[in-house]
Amino acid sequence: MASLLDIAKRITQSQADLLVKDTSFIPQDKLFWRPMGCAKTAGEILREIAQSNVEIAAAVKGASLSPEEEEIKKKAERAESFAELSALVKQSADVVCRVLEGLTDADLERTRTMPWGAVYSLSEAVLLPASHMTYHDGQINYIQTLLGDAKFHWAGE
Repeated sequence: MASLLDIAKRITQSQADLLVKDTSFIPQDKLFWRPMGCAKTAGEILREIAQSNVEIAAAVKGASLSPEEEEIKKKAERAESFAELSALVKQSADVVCRVLEGLTDADLERTRTMPWGAVYSLSEAVLLPASHMTYHDGQINYIQTLLGDAKFHWAGE
């Protein structure tokens, strides 16, 4: 049976890949198209994911952002293209997975304070990046439908 840490690594990588894949079906000239009001654009969603993944990784470690994590955050803030943002999402997922590789099952009982102030056990926190990406992937899919794309891109394309 796979351990929680193995599952967390696998779904973190698969959700990052799926998020990038789904976003690739949004026309590039619509990457920063805002459906209305305070709605996030697909580009803003990718930016947030890259930044939040490294922030959660640092919190799981119980440390400040590493220089690599700081660089991902800074690059994400300035990134304007799908190529840049998708690479940063994948890099941030890699950072999360490296942090998870440094944990043991015994570590999962400890708690950490997340960047937004909530306290989680590490057994919950290791799943946050994947959960967050899943949530935002639904938003990406909704933006696609608003742009007239009703295809189910999750499977096989």
